[in-house]
Amino acid sequence: MVAATYTPPCCDLEELLRAVPSVSGSASLGRDIDEANAVLLDPSIPDELKIARFRCWASRHQPCMFGRLGARNVGGIKYDFCWINSDDLRSGASHVASKIQQIRQQWKLRAAEGLSHGLIVMFNAPELAFAKPGPQLVQLCRALCDLYLVEHAPVSADTIYTESVPLRGSDGSVSCLKGGINVFYSTAHRTGNHDRRIPGGIMISVNSPGLLAHSMVKRGLAADLPGAMKTILRLAWASIGNGGMSREVGDQHSCSWHNVDATRSAEQCPMRHQPRHAPDNFATGHYSALYHTDVLIPSKVMADGSQDVPRDALEAWPELDLKYLSASKVPAEHENFGFVHGRAVAEETVLQHTWTPMPAPDYSGEGHRP
Repeated sequence: MVAATYTPPCCDLEELLRAVPSVSGSASLGRDIDEANAVLLDPSIPDELKIARFRCWASRHQPCMFGRLGARNVGGIKYDFCWINSDDLRSGASHVASKIQQIRQQWKLRAAEGLSHGLIVMFNAPELAFAKPGPQLVQLCRALCDLYLVEHAPVSADTIYTESVPLRGSDGSVSCLKGGINVFYSTAHRTGNHDRRIPGGIMISVNSPGLLAHSMVKRGLAADLPGAMKTILRLAWASIGNGGMSREVGDQHSCSWHNVDATRSAEQCPMRHQPRHAPDNFATGHYSALYHTDVLIPSKVMADGSQDVPRDALEAWPELDLKYLSASKVPAEHENFGFVHGRAVAEETVLQHTWTPMPAPDYSGEGHRP
């Protein structure tokens, strides 16, 4: 495989960090994050121990079940880390971009063999962990995403970007799948983006459910691709509505929630172990959320630092689609193409393949996968 040749974007990270106001350093971001930050923000503790502490936090408090299981390397789910510390940030954008791209390419080579299904890029620094929600935070996140998605820089807010993740078949051929990319940040706590809260700073998370499904079949963890996708769909169902579990502000709910399917009885639940936050007759093909969950940087919700706003006072996407989590093949022009069945690519272009970004749909009261 030939590495892609990208020109790292230029930005003044120190200037961007200075421009972002901070929440009060004494403000609690939740007991779980406060306890994790005691390790993650201590400059005397090495990165390896910080990664271990982050995994410990994610294994208990990450709403997404893929992230929770991957933190413990169980369920056949594994992900790699790229840890960017304060020293890296002080070394400038070119240094950070170079470090990220090296680890990104190494991860893709491992992903092609089914050895890793996701990548976490953590920008770990106190000024990031306490960055106040607002337009400056949006701008900073755009700049940090430029250092990851260098081929798409400058990255736009309110846009859907998908990573190109290689998969090697049993015959040696390689195809590229789509991987979802999202931004998480510490000060999402108690805001309309609460489900995207994490300790330590700002994080870019990449996850490929299709790659995981193929890997499960290859390793004998699933009989076939349809069976693997059913397992992944059940993990997605368990993740929806799980974000409110870490709130400490009374009877607050997750920023995502299950819709109800009035045509299905409770006795027909498709989950063997139904979580408490899922209604008996939840809809299996769509769900609701306070943000479009495919968007890399949802500017409106990231810029709003209002806390504990009642759900019914905020915009909501009432029917976000889960139909892309299916083993069924779709045409190349279909919106769901690439998530499970990818595009065949030449060996020498694997690390250069990209998927075209898509502008997020305007809010219309009817959420959907664009």
